Amino acid sequence: MGLGTWLLFIPACFALNMAPGPNNLLSMHNAARQGLRTACLAATGRLLAFAGMIALAASGLALVLQASATLFLIIKLAGGAYLLWLALQLWRSPVGETDTTGSEPRLSLRRLARQEFWVAAGNPNDG
Repeated sequence: MGLGTWLLFIPACFALNMAPGPNNLLSMHNAARQGLRTACLAATGRLLAFAGMIALAASGLALVLQASATLFLIIKLAGGAYLLWLALQLWRSPVGETDTTGSEPRLSLRRLARQEFWVAAGNPNDG
């Protein structure tokens, strides 16, 4: 890529990463509840998920999905079904009072990083 392309590509990547989505909302939630430093460290889980996706794409998975429209459709439908299942679980979950006292228990960094990893892995378009 030429320098001009890089000068357009890099700001576009930053702009897309700032768009609200599940990964960024989770990170903001973690920062509000656990602190900025903890949220930044927990983001390593997200980075690991994205590194795995990059490795899969580089190894040719993207070519396989491009070559097989049926396989790609099946993966998209399975992902959509999973999102609908999550929505149904959220819809049916009990509603609780919001704790405004700030006495929410601190979660471990490992648990937060694992949470970031699974949200990023489950929603690769939000990177």
